[in-house]
Amino acid sequence: MKYFLLPVVLAGMLLAGCSSNPNAIEPNDLPDFDASYKVKRLWKEGVGDGVEESQLTLRPAVTQQQVFAGDVFGEVYAVSRDKGKRQWRVKTEDRIGGGFYAGYGMLLYGTREGMAVALSMESGEELWRTQLSGESLAIPNSNGTIAVFQTQDGHVTALDANTGDQVWDYETPVPTLTLRGLAQPAIADGRVYAGFANAKLAALDADTGVPAWEQRIAEPTGRSELDRLTDVDGNMIVEGGGVFAVAFQGKLAVADQINGRQYWGKEMSSAQVISASGGRVFVADDRGVVRSVDQRTGSVLWQQDKLYGRRLTGTAVQGDLMVVGDFEGYLHWMDADDGTLVARKRHDWDGFAGTPVSYEDTLYVLSYDGKLAAYTVRPK
Repeated sequence: MKYFLLPVVLAGMLLAGCSSNPNAIEPNDLPDFDASYKVKRLWKEGVGDGVEESQLTLRPAVTQQQVFAGDVFGEVYAVSRDKGKRQWRVKTEDRIGGGFYAGYGMLLYGTREGMAVALSMESGEELWRTQLSGESLAIPNSNGTIAVFQTQDGHVTALDANTGDQVWDYETPVPTLTLRGLAQPAIADGRVYAGFANAKLAALDADTGVPAWEQRIAEPTGRSELDRLTDVDGNMIVEGGGVFAVAFQGKLAVADQINGRQYWGKEMSSAQVISASGGRVFVADDRGVVRSVDQRTGSVLWQQDKLYGRRLTGTAVQGDLMVVGDFEGYLHWMDADDGTLVARKRHDWDGFAGTPVSYEDTLYVLSYDGKLAAYTVRPK
């Protein structure tokens, strides 16, 4: 039998509410600072009941015209990106986990019952559904030819994007104990890049699923299974010839995109989404410390610890700023060059369903209880 563990205090995976764990990190109070940017909310719309007590994340998908979001009970919504006006709503009754991918006319998501589902972006009509090998909590991905899903049991499966038929399946062993969540596969230059619960990255041929290389970015340490958790759960960034990823209780590392050779690894622990801009990678670790890391050398350019213990979301880049959310529903903007706090806005009292999504300098945010909103920032 496979067991999953969600270490709330360490991984920061629960983004709302207060932990009753006696070993929980005491969160810092909201830091004082002189705001140099003004935040404007463009619109706000209800899109279901969010993630509630599921202990899952649920990230929206954004395209040029639309924002897609929903809840863990199967309600799926499409709203206009400019005004947040509802375009359609579908009640699927699927138990959705992870979040949504939108592109090539399809809205993709996976379910806790291991179902891969494709809906029409235009109408919400179901295009196809395919049974996978296990629980699918990763955001899917697609290149228009294949739709790639990853399941909790160590499988990466490519389906025909038009029919949902299986094209190939790759499997790797995973530890008995893992975090309950998965990294979104990345697709670039004819390959699918995937991260696993054993801190392994794999580059798979997009046509055949045959691995071009496999590389561990961290080795488990400690005596207990809990101490040895080293999951890659956030995402991978394929940029500048490298594949960047971070492992929980492991490292932030970069592997050569062609052969998998690790260039550098920096001791760090996070199960959250990372982001990149201007030759830097931005990471919010499981204790609430945010860092900017040089992509070429792995050197830490700055770190911001004023949000320590505030159970942060992953990072998103919005123009020249970097932003995270915390467990009390605050969004915190930082100068991407030096980490200085420059703006703050409370989105919702209950925290966030997942990491915010930035698209063309607008930030799209889904709250723990299903409030979707769009924000812009500008200098005062």
